[in-house]
Amino acid sequence: MTLKIAVLLLAAGIATVPALAQQAPLPGTSPGAAQAAAPNTAQGETLAQFQAAARQRMLKADTNGDGKVSAAEWAAAAQARGGAGNGGGFADRMFARMDSNGDGFVDAAEIDAMSAQRFARLDTNGDGIVSADERAAARGRMAGAGRGPDGN
Repeated sequence: MTLKIAVLLLAAGIATVPALAQQAPLPGTSPGAAQAAAPNTAQGETLAQFQAAARQRMLKADTNGDGKVSAAEWAAAAQARGGAGNGGGFADRMFARMDSNGDGFVDAAEIDAMSAQRFARLDTNGDGIVSADERAAARGRMAGAGRGPDGN
């Protein structure tokens, strides 16, 4: 139950990230050229946008401002969000998965790596953009299997 709540909170946070990006035309080019060069992010979210949103969301737990999240900060943030904190060791297990170098902290590079893996699982058609349809399919898989939107 705690896992489902945490995953739903994560999915809700991701779904609320605006995926709109506009690029002004470069001098000497037409507005259409700028639009052609930019990915159609109105239809979804690119890897860079996905990673930036994950960093912003997860680094909110960095209460001492050192640019990384300790296990204690992570557990406190989970509890403050109304989760069970470390009920059943969930926060510890999730933190250990993200702390890929085992230094006791999760930094931006580890968040980016984890986000890239999750993005690859969500981007089922491999076009480099996670669409609303791909998000909906992930939510359906999560509801059907009792697992997260990334299949874990």
